[in-house]
Parts: sequence; structure tokens; C-alpha cells
Amino acid sequence: FALQIIALKALPVLVLGGFTSIPGAIIGGLIIGFGEKIFEIYWGGLMGGGVESWFAYVIALIFLLFRPQGLFGEKIIDRI
Repeated sequence: FALQIIALKALPVLVLGGFTSIPGAIIGGLIIGFGEKIFEIYWGGLMGGGVESWFAYVIALIFLLFRPQGLFGEKIIDRI
């Protein structure tokens, strides 16, 4: 058990919740945790296990595509 594993799991949680929001990080952690376990239960057997190691990063990439500031991050203001 190493601190590196926790630090690598924290990055997708921060991306999901927003880097400037503590409640967003908490909600992001809950979403990632529940998502990993649910995905592991339903799809883990079909994909050969080990889904927990990459599932959080896939969710983070999807959120970066559609909402780069995160769930509770500050809104992006476009200035002309």
C-alpha cells in the first residue's frame, strides 16, 4: 500500500469535482468510488478484471471533454 496509488486516484476525483471546490472533490470521490464498484460488478467479469485501475481516468476524460471546469468548478467566462 503506497501513497502513490492514492495520489493517482485523487487526480480524476479533482478533475471530476473541480480543482477549486472542496465539496466538488468530495462529491467527485463518491461518484468515482460508486462508479468503479458498480462497473466492476456488472462489467468486470466480461473485461477480465482490473477495471478499477482505469475506470476513473475514463470518467475524467469524458468530463474534460464536456465540462472542463468540473461539476462544481468556476464557470469559464469568454471575453471578447
